[in-house]
Amino acid sequence: MATWGGLTHYLSLKTKKTNLYYMAVTTVLCSIFYLIGIWQHGGATASTTLLPSLPCNNNDNPSSSIKDTTNNIPTINATALDFTAHHTAEQLVLLSPAARVVHFPSCDPNLSEYTPCQDTKRSLKFEREMLMYRERHCPEKNEMLKCRIPAPYGYKTPFRWPESRDMVWYANVPHKHLTVEKAGQNWVRFEGDRFSFPGGGTMFPRGADAYIDDIGKLINLGDGSIRTAIDTGCGVASWGAYLLSRNILPMSFAPKDTHEAQVQFALERGVPAQIGIMATNRLPYPSRAFDIAHCSRCLIPWGQYDGLYLIEVDRVLRPGGYWILSGAPVNWENHWKGWNRTREDLDTEQKGIESVARSLCWKKLIQKNDLAIWQKATNHLHYKAIDSQLAEPGRYRNLLDMNAQLGGFAAALVDDPVWVMNVVPVEAELNTLGVIYERGLIGTYQNWCEAMSTYPRTYDFIHANSIFTLYKDRMTDHEGGPHVREKLLIATKQYWTAPDQDQQVTKPAS
Repeated sequence: MATWGGLTHYLSLKTKKTNLYYMAVTTVLCSIFYLIGIWQHGGATASTTLLPSLPCNNNDNPSSSIKDTTNNIPTINATALDFTAHHTAEQLVLLSPAARVVHFPSCDPNLSEYTPCQDTKRSLKFEREMLMYRERHCPEKNEMLKCRIPAPYGYKTPFRWPESRDMVWYANVPHKHLTVEKAGQNWVRFEGDRFSFPGGGTMFPRGADAYIDDIGKLINLGDGSIRTAIDTGCGVASWGAYLLSRNILPMSFAPKDTHEAQVQFALERGVPAQIGIMATNRLPYPSRAFDIAHCSRCLIPWGQYDGLYLIEVDRVLRPGGYWILSGAPVNWENHWKGWNRTREDLDTEQKGIESVARSLCWKKLIQKNDLAIWQKATNHLHYKAIDSQLAEPGRYRNLLDMNAQLGGFAAALVDDPVWVMNVVPVEAELNTLGVIYERGLIGTYQNWCEAMSTYPRTYDFIHANSIFTLYKDRMTDHEGGPHVREKLLIATKQYWTAPDQDQQVTKPAS
């Protein structure tokens, strides 16, 4: 035990001596290196003034000689430090606003209703067979306009819904042709500074509301099973306008033809509509999209081309959906003289329609007076939407969702007095337009590198979620850049009116 204690004491003493030895060696080495440093810099005398104080130099010469005569230090050339600002605000060259932002010029006032892909002059280059020339024909790259479309002279903010259903400012759609051509059918009337829409049509001179009542006596429009409808050859879309009050969302289309501005009237009224035609291409809607398809004297040759157009209607109709036909050849026995057609011609047309309908397994439910209704085989599902609000009630009416995906934006607004055109871009990875229609909404396909089949000033509000990302390879920015997706960007468009052609001056927008 005593031996173990002695060993411990010996080791402790030895460790202390070793530490003292290392400390001594370190001190000696530091002293040596310090002395060598002094010797290299000129000895101990100079070492005390290695960093002489430099007096302020007020001379204009930026370089001067400094010499410490007291300690006989060699002359040192120093540069005076200049801390004054060399660039002041007064010296900046001001840039004009035009140099900061690229501005596109204003288009000619005659282009205030320009629709690039339905330009009547360009359409004349295409065949008349099956009305191909009335379809979409977009401009070539060298034909594209790079200017801003002005509103027509005197343009005013449209009436708010529901007043807009019945009234449109004349200055906004300055075309009186239909007030003369359709004067006896109550399509549209011109009254002072505005148009009024009594709700009439070729086959419903008593008004669309009474006409829809007649349809409601034949099929149930009020039980919620009918949510969407398509009106082919819609005119000014009065049928669709009055369907809205029945909680049925319509999609109306008509070509840009001799019925001047008919679709533009519909859009200005706040009714969902597009420029379109049944010709050589399929309709831009998915299969099983609509509960009702409607044609009121729409002049579509249903029985021709092996029933091609009725087959297309069958495609877009949901199972259990209805096809409603009024006008020629329905009830031709009582109208053939007024239609300036022969009995044989009208009878052949009706038999052709009946034959195609049977081949599609449609059931003819009823024909009463000027109405005939067929039904497609049943079995389809129903969906309900959720509630939300969009700003001031009545302020917005026509809404566009540029990248609708599943239609959630439109579904959130389903109980508000608005309608949403849900667009599924053709570049989208998933084709969701069918789901949108299954939800009881409406929409279409669109390539956003091309013009839409509609008029200038169609929409009051445009929603564009992730649209820049979808086209990021064709655009200068997208959600991954400064326009990050977490940002909510809201831009308000201002409009200006074209000058009065007589005075050639621009009237500021009110």
